[in-house]
Amino acid sequence: MKKCLPTLLAAALALGLAACGQQTDSKTASDSTSQAAGEQIKLSSKAGEITIPANVSKIAVMDYTSLDTFVALGASDKVIGLPLSSAVPTSLASFKDGKYADFGAVNNVNLEKLAAAQPQLVISADRLQKQTDALKQIAPTYHYSIDTNNYWQSFHEQTLNLAKIVGKTTEAEQKLQALDAEAAKLSEKTKGKTALIVLVNNDKLMAFGQHSRFGLIHDKLGFTPADASIKVGTHGQSISYEYIAEKNPDYLFVIDRASAVTGKSGGAQAALNNDIVKQSKAAKENHIVYLDANNWYLMNGGLNAMHEMVAEVGNAIK
Repeated sequence: MKKCLPTLLAAALALGLAACGQQTDSKTASDSTSQAAGEQIKLSSKAGEITIPANVSKIAVMDYTSLDTFVALGASDKVIGLPLSSAVPTSLASFKDGKYADFGAVNNVNLEKLAAAQPQLVISADRLQKQTDALKQIAPTYHYSIDTNNYWQSFHEQTLNLAKIVGKTTEAEQKLQALDAEAAKLSEKTKGKTALIVLVNNDKLMAFGQHSRFGLIHDKLGFTPADASIKVGTHGQSISYEYIAEKNPDYLFVIDRASAVTGKSGGAQAALNNDIVKQSKAAKENHIVYLDANNWYLMNGGLNAMHEMVAEVGNAIK
């Protein structure tokens, strides 16, 4: 028996140490889980600085550009509502299935409905600047906005901020790298080619140049502006049909606002189908490109939309 005692004591000691180890491992795992659950994210935007939980799961998205990015990152499940009273882009039509709250319009939030939904976070945008203070009273608010003076870098920063909110930073970085490569490849093909960007709003024509909301065609994708003196502004510079013929671009890129807002297409084609515009090189060489207004007007800066925008311009090069 005495000979067995040391063996029994050793076995008991080993069991005791193993039990302590299990308790320690269990405590470590518990602490790790608790720390992850309590992790917070700090972000800064035009709406100010906010601190939100890292695992935020109830997001009210008041901007289609941001919503497009969440879709691209596979984070649609975190969205609880959006402005369904405005023209919803066709690529986001699935959000009209009745599962999501309608928070009004992209330029006028229904604050009562928004408050009733109790979001953990509100994603706002430039069209809602007048309601920013009211939104902040309901929930922490992040204002998505791209600086057109430094469009591409700003787009990257905004995309990564949205990705951080939903825990998709790695996915966003990969998609941005692929997009950078696409844009760089395209810019090599556009060297020496001139372009004019025109927004058609019924019978009104507005030109947009470098550092504008549509300026990435020049600033990133490499087209030389047909007119380098276009005034930068949210609504562009008013022009005439004669202006298009005078500037005579190699490519005329056209965005039909009515198509985006009302869903009725063909207005821009009808407006530009005249003898004056037909005098331009773009018309003669079949280089008038009617861009997807949903992407360029409603979701400009969204991650999925941006991939499609770059591809659309690339497909137009002949």
